[in-house]
Amino acid sequence: TQSKGSTISSGVRAAAATLNVPLERLETSNVNSPGSPNQMSPTDKGHHLHHMMGGHPGQHQSPHHLHHLHHQQQQQQQLMDEFEDMHIDHGGLADSSPPPTMMGGYGNEGRLHGGMKHGINGQSQQQLQQQQQSQHNSPYGGERSPTDGGMAGRAGSGGGTGSGMIVNHKGSPMGNGNGNYSDMHIVAGGHHENDSSPTQTSLTKHSLLQFAMQHFRTDDEFKSNRSDKRAMRNQHADLVKWQGYPLRAPLLRLPADLTPLALECFDCVLRYCGDLAVDPELSEVKCVYTVLMHCHKHLALRDEVYCQLMKQTTANRSACPDSAQRAWRLLSILAAYFGCSDALRPYLIEHLTSAASDRRRPCHGTAAVCLTNLRKTARCGGRKNVPSVEEVTAVSAGRSARRQIYRLPGGAERIVNTRCSTVVGDVIAELCSLLGIESPAEQQEFSLYCIVQGDAFTMPLAADEYILDVTTELLKSGQPFYLIFCRSVWHFALKRDPAPTPLYIEVLFNQVAPDYLEGLLLELPNGGAPSPDYVRDMARIAAILHRAADLNHLPAMKEIKFLLPKPALSLRELRPAQWVALVQSAWPSVAGLSPIQVKAQFLNVLSSWPLFGSSFFAVKRVWADENPMEEPSPMWRELILALNRRGVLFLDPNTHETMQHWPFNEVISTRKVRSEDGALFLDMKVGNLLQQRVIRVQTEQAHEISRLVRQYITMAQAQQRDRRE
Repeated sequence: TQSKGSTISSGVRAAAATLNVPLERLETSNVNSPGSPNQMSPTDKGHHLHHMMGGHPGQHQSPHHLHHLHHQQQQQQQLMDEFEDMHIDHGGLADSSPPPTMMGGYGNEGRLHGGMKHGINGQSQQQLQQQQQSQHNSPYGGERSPTDGGMAGRAGSGGGTGSGMIVNHKGSPMGNGNGNYSDMHIVAGGHHENDSSPTQTSLTKHSLLQFAMQHFRTDDEFKSNRSDKRAMRNQHADLVKWQGYPLRAPLLRLPADLTPLALECFDCVLRYCGDLAVDPELSEVKCVYTVLMHCHKHLALRDEVYCQLMKQTTANRSACPDSAQRAWRLLSILAAYFGCSDALRPYLIEHLTSAASDRRRPCHGTAAVCLTNLRKTARCGGRKNVPSVEEVTAVSAGRSARRQIYRLPGGAERIVNTRCSTVVGDVIAELCSLLGIESPAEQQEFSLYCIVQGDAFTMPLAADEYILDVTTELLKSGQPFYLIFCRSVWHFALKRDPAPTPLYIEVLFNQVAPDYLEGLLLELPNGGAPSPDYVRDMARIAAILHRAADLNHLPAMKEIKFLLPKPALSLRELRPAQWVALVQSAWPSVAGLSPIQVKAQFLNVLSSWPLFGSSFFAVKRVWADENPMEEPSPMWRELILALNRRGVLFLDPNTHETMQHWPFNEVISTRKVRSEDGALFLDMKVGNLLQQRVIRVQTEQAHEISRLVRQYITMAQAQQRDRRE
C-alpha cells in the first residue's frame, strides 16, 4: 500500500502490492482483364494491333502490310505467352481465404496445421521428428504448447528482479524472466521451378507488372520512346522477375542519396536467400538487420525493398533450393515491422493474396503470414523502434516467438508467445480468453501496465503499442520492469452464469483484497460505527480470508486483526473480543469450502458494497461548500477521487463518505493542465446544457484519471446503443 499523499490505490497499484514488490523501490526509483488481347477474337486482335499501328479498321491493307501485321501479331502473342508461363490460376480466390495462421509468425506456421500428418514439403515423419528433436534442444527453444503457440503458465511469487525459469519435461531451461524465443522453425520446401510464380505477373489491375509500368524506373534508351509500350512492357517484365545478380539501379525512382542504400538492400536480399556467395563479413543476421535499419531510417526505401522482395518471389528459378522460401520469409519479416505506401498497398496485397490462396504452393503458409503481418502494420502503424540483435537473430532463423512473462495480481505468471508484430491488444485478448472473457467489449476493461523500477506512477500501454518496442528499450537501459495485466475498469458486473473460471476469480480476488484491507471500500457514516449488515459482512469476510490462505484451524485473535479493514480496528463500538466472537461464529460456514470457493464468496459479498469496483486516487482540490465567492482565498483539501460504474465520486479521506457525485452522463469534458511550477492539474467540466462548472483537482495521475473517465463514458454509450438496437 502507498501513502495517501501520492496514490492511495488504483488497479495497477493494487496489482503491484500483491506481487511482493517493495513499494518503496517503485516509489523512489490479369491477361484476362476486359479489353486485353487475350480476351479478343482473332479478328478483334487484328483490329487492335492495326489500330496500334495507326490504321483504321475499315481500311484496305496491302499483302506486304498484312504480312508485317501477322509478324507483329506473332510477336505480341509470344510476349503474352511469356506472361502466361508465369501465371498460376487463382484457384477460386474469390471463394477461398488464406489458411489460418499464427499471427505475427514467420514461416510456415499456417501450413503446419494441415500439413503435419503428410509431412512438410515432402519430408518424412522421421525427418520431422528429428527436426523437432533438434528444435527441442535449441537454447532458444521449447515445446509448442498444446494450444499451438498459446500460453504456458506457472504460479510463482513476484518481486525480486522479475526473473523466472521455465523448465520443460526434460528439465532443460527454456526461458528467463525477460522471455526467450521459442523454436517455431520455418521448414524450407523442396525446389520447384514454378512454385514461387505469383498469379499477378499478368497485366491485371493490381499486378506487379502494372505497378512497374507506372512507377519503376525506365532505362535511357526507352525514355525517348515511351509510346513504344510493347518495348516498355518487355523491359518491365524482366524487372519484376527474379534475378540472381545485383541491380544496376533501384527499381523505383529514388533520390540520388538513397540509391546506394537501395542497392545495398538488394545485395543483402541476395545473400540472405543464398543467391550470392556468402560474405564472411555479412552474416544472415547482419543482412536482415541492415535491411531493417535502412527501412527504419528512410521511409522511401520501404516500397523499394517491398518491390525487391516481390520481384524475388516471382518466377524464382534460383539454383539455390531455399531461395524462394527465404525470400518469402524475409518478406514476412519486413511486413511485421513496416507498412508500405498507399500506392503500393493494393499491388502488394494482391501479390500476397494470390500466393496465400493457392495451397498447392509450398510458400502459401508464409504468404498468409505476410498478409496477416501487413494488415497488422496497416492498423497499428508498424514498429517504432529498431529491433534488438537478439530479436533479429531469432526471426531470421525462423524462430518467430519470444516467451514473454506477464504477471497477474497475486504474483501468478502467464507466458504468451510474443512475436515481433504482437501488440498490447493481442496480449490482453489472449489473457482475457484464459479468464473466460470472450466479449471484445468486456475485454476493454483490462489493461497492460509496464511498471518500471523508480517510476512512482505509470500509465497503461496503448492497445496498438508493440510489446517488443517496449521491452527492447527497457532491456537496453537495464531497468528492471514488470508487465502486469489487471482490470482497470469495472463497468460489467461480476461473471456468475456461466460459472467464472478459477483464474478469473484469482485475478479479481487478488486485485480487490488490498483495497478492502486498506479500508477503502468501507464507509463509516459520520465517523461512527458501520451498520450491522456491514459488521456481519466483515466478520464473514475475515473468516473467508483465513480459509482463502488454505488454513484449516479456527482463526485466533492474533490472526483476526490482519483480516479486518484497518478502520474497523479503531472502532470504539466494537472491541477486539467482540470481533473474535463474530469471526469465529462465521468460521463453520466456510471451513469446509475450498480456497477458490471462498474467494468467489469474497467477491460476491463485496459486490453489494457501493464502492466495490472503484479505482481510488488521492487528489487535492479547491473545496467550497455552496458559495465559492465567500472563500477569501482558495483552500486546497485532500480528498479521495473514486471512479466506478456510478460515475465520479469525491470521498472524505477518513470516513469514505461520498461528498459529491456526478454520473458519467454529466461529465462533459476533461482537460490536463500543468502550471508554471510543474504541478499537474485535471479540469473536469460537469453539469448539463443549462448549468456547467469546472472542477480542478491537483494530481500527478491526471492522465490515468482522464483515460478511465473517457473509457467509462465510451463503454456506457456503447451499452446504450446496444439496448436501443
